[in-house]
Amino acid sequence: MADLIFGGTEEENAELKKLHAEVLEDSDNFENWEKLIRAAEGQEGGINRNSNPQAITATRGVYDRFLAKFPLLFGYWKKYADLEFSIAGTEAAEMFIWQVYERVLQH
Repeated sequence: MADLIFGGTEEENAELKKLHAEVLEDSDNFENWEKLIRAAEGQEGGINRNSNPQAITATRGVYDRFLAKFPLLFGYWKKYADLEFSIAGTEAAEMFIWQVYERVLQH
């Protein structure tokens, strides 16, 4: 997970790097993961289709890694699908959302 490049403000990036380091140090700590997810989603006032591409990619990376670690937490799969909807809009998000839900079914 060391390859995440965050795209928020300098202050946001400092916080994200700190939270990221905490997750790397103890990847079983659920609270640290939640903090990292909230911080990643909150970049630039909230990730949406107008967000910096690096911020979007980093947030997706956080979700991907979190859900690989905790695949049975269905609420987070839904949050990830909702995030994609807010990024891509109705039509473009449909394919990605189906991919997310297919990954849910694999677990």
